[in-house]
Order: sequence, then C-alpha cells, then structure tokens
Amino acid sequence: MRRYYFPIFHNGETKADDVGELFRSAELAVQYGARVARDIAGDPEYRRGAGTVVIVVDASDAEIARHRVGSITTAV
Repeated sequence: MRRYYFPIFHNGETKADDVGELFRSAELAVQYGARVARDIAGDPEYRRGAGTVVIVVDASDAEIARHRVGSITTAV
C-alpha cells in the first residue's frame, strides 16, 4: 500500500492534505480523488465558479491527476 495525498485548490488557495490515504494502486487513488471532487460538487453550499480542483499526489510528491470540481474531466 502506498500513501497518496489530495490537496484542494479553491478560490486561489491550496489547502494541503498532510495526512493522505493509503491505496493499493495509483488508479484507486485517482478514483478516490474523483469521488472527493464529486462530493464537493454535490454540497449545496459549494459555490460554482470557485475554480476548485482536487489534486492527487503520490508519496514522492509527483502529481498524478487533477479533478476539476463540477467536471468529469481528469488529467492523468
């Protein structure tokens, strides 16, 4: 299992993820990041147009995916 981190870029600021989550593969971490983005988009208090992005980063600090909140597009 490897640790992946999910910092969130919102309103021009990045909220770090200092804890992360353990996954068996990068693919599972990318799927989890997409789920986090969907959860944020589903929050009735989420402000559309905030430019929110969930970033998936591996333990070596390499970015492996980005999920724009409110979009199904994923860059890996």
